[in-house]
Amino acid sequence: MSQKPDITDLTICRAAFAAWVFIYHVDLHLHFSQVLGGLSVLITHGYMGVDGFFILSGLVLLHTHREFDAVEHGPLRTEFRWATQGGVLRFYAKRLVRIYPVHLATIFILLALVGGSVALGMPPHSPQRFGLATLVENLFLVQGWGADHFGAWNYPAWSVSTEWAGYLLFPLFALILTYFIRDVSVQVIIAIFPILGVIYFFSGHSLNLAFGAGLIRFFPEFIAGMAAWRITSSIADYTFARRIFLWIGVMLLLGGAVLGVDLVTVIGLWSLIFAFYLQADSERPPLLGRRPVLHFLGLLSYCFYMSFAIAELLTVRAFQHFGWQPTGQKLIFAAMMTALTFILAILLRGFVEQPCRRAANRWLQVAPTPLSVPVTEKPQSLF
Repeated sequence: MSQKPDITDLTICRAAFAAWVFIYHVDLHLHFSQVLGGLSVLITHGYMGVDGFFILSGLVLLHTHREFDAVEHGPLRTEFRWATQGGVLRFYAKRLVRIYPVHLATIFILLALVGGSVALGMPPHSPQRFGLATLVENLFLVQGWGADHFGAWNYPAWSVSTEWAGYLLFPLFALILTYFIRDVSVQVIIAIFPILGVIYFFSGHSLNLAFGAGLIRFFPEFIAGMAAWRITSSIADYTFARRIFLWIGVMLLLGGAVLGVDLVTVIGLWSLIFAFYLQADSERPPLLGRRPVLHFLGLLSYCFYMSFAIAELLTVRAFQHFGWQPTGQKLIFAAMMTALTFILAILLRGFVEQPCRRAANRWLQVAPTPLSVPVTEKPQSLF
């Protein structure tokens, strides 16, 4: 759990994904995308930033936790390193410390806000979002497993709940992917996108599956990210491979986003993330360069993502108090929601996320696992 440097390109991706989701939610109030003509779909499909997080999470976890890589010793014996390097429980503890403190802090903040509003005679606009049963689901991080259908409490946390489900099954997925030869992972990747196509078709030509249906969207993309790590070492040294995946990713991502075809967008996201990781694994400089501001925003992305719903609630309340309409004061609404989100994200990172990770580093200290990428380019997980 040590605070280690991360892969610059992937960290910048995290910032971009969080910004894309944030702009999408701002647009739900302001409808500014309507004046963008053909580019409006790029904004109205901003929920696809979450899909980028899901893919990135699977890749980074398998990169970071090499103890779950099955190591073959002859034809009849395989050593599973997780059995001798702290085990599955240590992994679960490390992942829970990574996501839960910020999640819990946002729930406490919402409890205070909702309680204060009720005390002042201003009950929440959607009281079903703040019930006791849904509070328990959120505390146990199961609200995204099929129970929550309306985004209870801190509604962006539905994706954190699905991530937690992925963490619980990660040792099994990692064992399967690394036990078999790399060709199996290639086959897994080839199979996953048609599966997503079926989901896309039967979901009304959309992958905007959240809350109760989030796991259907999450697992194929999470596994695709893990499989990407598995095949990296066999092609990372080929410059043409990195370029092909980069340009395919850019074209499919932009084309799918502009046309509003979520399936194409997901394939583009996977290809682009894979190209960035290939670049890092080949020990080349970041494709996006050293961008300190964007790098910082990437490190802030989890807290930012977990903060915007609270900022949205406060901004809407303020507008109701003054009798303003968001569409009539677009700049004020956007500026206020953005400022509140950044302020809260910075506070959560400085007073919750980082102190908890430092404490976990002391409690869960383990010997580092050798990595194939440079130590200056080791990624952190998405959440």
